[in-house]
Amino acid sequence: MKALFALSLLLLTACSHSISLRATHFAAPVVAENQWGGHAAVVAASQTRVTVIDDIATNPPTRTKVRINDDADVGDMFGANNIGFDASLSVYKGIEIYMDNFLWGARYQFLNHGSQTGVWVGAIQGAFGTKSESTDEFSINHSTSQADAKSSITTSQAGISLGYKLQHVVPYFSYIYEAHKIETDVKNTHGTFGPYTNEGVHGYYSLGLSTYQRGFRIAAEYSYIDIKWKDSEQTGQGAFGIKAGFAW
Repeated sequence: MKALFALSLLLLTACSHSISLRATHFAAPVVAENQWGGHAAVVAASQTRVTVIDDIATNPPTRTKVRINDDADVGDMFGANNIGFDASLSVYKGIEIYMDNFLWGARYQFLNHGSQTGVWVGAIQGAFGTKSESTDEFSINHSTSQADAKSSITTSQAGISLGYKLQHVVPYFSYIYEAHKIETDVKNTHGTFGPYTNEGVHGYYSLGLSTYQRGFRIAAEYSYIDIKWKDSEQTGQGAFGIKAGFAW
């Protein structure tokens, strides 16, 4: 009985390690009409939580399968826990560079770039970026022993978007393909472990609405994400996002 109690306490207090990925990307199919035009905006968006280590304090760290959103809460699902920053800058006719959270990329408006309204518009894009996330302690039986996990996340992105340019807004549909690679190192009282690698693919099917003129910029988007990770079951997620900022 004592052994079962100790095991249940361990499971309740074990510290997993997860990373977060933004779950909506606002891939509007319009690029600023004027060279050096662009925008900067604050974003509140859902995020996907990917658990790659079940327990960072064991010898070796416990890993079963990649788990999606097992430790997510309401704030993760509706954007309260994920406030970020987006920006773009037009460098040539129909071409802009953009920043999407930790990704840097380029977007090309291949369809009807210019000032006319009442037309279909389309764009393609690609981006790349890296970031790191850490989990840094484990507590059990009212004492704390040191246990650290640090993941390096590399993401590649490609996408296409199509919409219809109205006088003030662009309703649009976009598809984005993202490939993620994670390398995780763990240090605990038993030693140093890793790097452990995980790979996954997220496919974003999104419907959005965005303004595009100079001045106040606002957009809203809903996405359905098809999530596939190696050593995990395929799953899906609905996601929401809003952004507000200024365009010049």
